[in-house]
Amino acid sequence: MRPFCLLVVGAFLLLRWPPLSLGWAQVARTITVDQNGGGDYRTVQSAVNAVPDGNRQWVRIYVKQGSYREKVTIPSQKGFILLQGDGSFKTDINLDGHGDGTDAPGMAPITGRHDRNLTNISPTYTSATFTVHADNFVARNIAFKNTFNGGYPAVAMLVDGDKSAFYDCAFHGFQDTLCDLIGRHYFHHCLVVGGVDFIFGYGQSIYEGCTLVSNMPASSQQPGWVTAHGGAGGGRNAALVFKGGMITGSGRQYLGRAWNEHATVVFYQVNMAGIVVPQGWDKWTSGQDVSQVTFAEVGCSGPGSGTAGRVTWEKHMSYAEVQRFVDIRFIDDGWLSNQP
Repeated sequence: MRPFCLLVVGAFLLLRWPPLSLGWAQVARTITVDQNGGGDYRTVQSAVNAVPDGNRQWVRIYVKQGSYREKVTIPSQKGFILLQGDGSFKTDINLDGHGDGTDAPGMAPITGRHDRNLTNISPTYTSATFTVHADNFVARNIAFKNTFNGGYPAVAMLVDGDKSAFYDCAFHGFQDTLCDLIGRHYFHHCLVVGGVDFIFGYGQSIYEGCTLVSNMPASSQQPGWVTAHGGAGGGRNAALVFKGGMITGSGRQYLGRAWNEHATVVFYQVNMAGIVVPQGWDKWTSGQDVSQVTFAEVGCSGPGSGTAGRVTWEKHMSYAEVQRFVDIRFIDDGWLSNQP
């Protein structure tokens, strides 16, 4: 290749983010899961158990095409796992766990990253089909589902480890589908399906090019909520940031409701279907103090993006102000490029 061509290709790669085809970290070992017996293990949890505690080398758990009905937990001591399927329409992990309805997300605060005993905090958290407590986790081309079809919280994915990334994954549920609990997380071209608080937590996360699909019944008089975020307070960064992508589906939806007084959610250049209610945002309780809540929309499009009817306490950011949130450095200090 001529030097000029090398310069052009190099410039193109620098403009690409993230480097989807040029994994910078090497995978030391691959474990294959096949429920039909054609791999090392038949279940995903068995493969996770085979990763040694204190692991520091990337291990790929390749899950062959199929629907795996099981509850999976990656404990905090089993980091550096890459979970890879054959596509989110071909490989899924599913279960129908659910909370008992005695709690609501806002009644179960998490005080820190090491508050791991979720059983004692809320049955919502322990309803998750797939739970990631470990730092340094990557998932690609796989779906996580909670198939419970009732009126209780039913989590498909809970992640409270730091430095987790999801590429071309899908998350299916209805109430509390994706628990983005604590830590820095990156979601790229993912699908999230739900009706009530279907992305919730205290996370510091960027959702880039993701599709958020409401499955709220069209006949429902009560709109759902796409997000329920609780900010950390004390000056620490915590926010759910949606960059590009779209909101679509059925029923009506608020963009989010404030889990606590520091809730922060930003929608940037997101295409919004007409299912978004004119008010846009909601309080958790009618008397809630929202003076420190940061709910914002910048550069959005579509029939649901009109801001004329929005709540008066929505924050109005300029493009310059929103850059702090949408810049990848909001979550990344180099860890994304050190993943496979």
